[in-house]
Amino acid sequence: MKYSLDTNVIISHFKGDKFSGYTDNFFSWVKDSGHELYIADIVYAELYTGVYLSNDSKSEEKRLQQFLGVNNIDVKYTSSKTAKRAGELYAKNLLKNKRSLKRILPDFIIAANAEHHSDALITWNPSDFDINREVMTPVEVMEVAA
Repeated sequence: MKYSLDTNVIISHFKGDKFSGYTDNFFSWVKDSGHELYIADIVYAELYTGVYLSNDSKSEEKRLQQFLGVNNIDVKYTSSKTAKRAGELYAKNLLKNKRSLKRILPDFIIAANAEHHSDALITWNPSDFDINREVMTPVEVMEVAA
């Protein structure tokens, strides 16, 4: 299986939040099971925002790159076709919610990338995504596979 990751899954690992134990189990499970992991270029940019906001950006960048390498996480770049789909998803959401900006365009770029490059989108906020792919938490992915 090919899984696209939302930013919050990787951030969970680095921040040690309430999901980090499950997140780390997920990454171990992926290594053992041979699945492929991807992030959209916008996720990469969001992660680098954290790198540059840190007190020691050089060590944070090294830490991030090591994590991506160890977990074989590939970056998928947004094509014009993917960008067009992201715009469509965003417009539908704005119309559905009377143009309320509760969600931001990067979420829809992540969603469109997941539709084009993977079998499922993995996130800690599944309700944020309404796409033509499965959207699951790391825990749900492992439960389904068990």
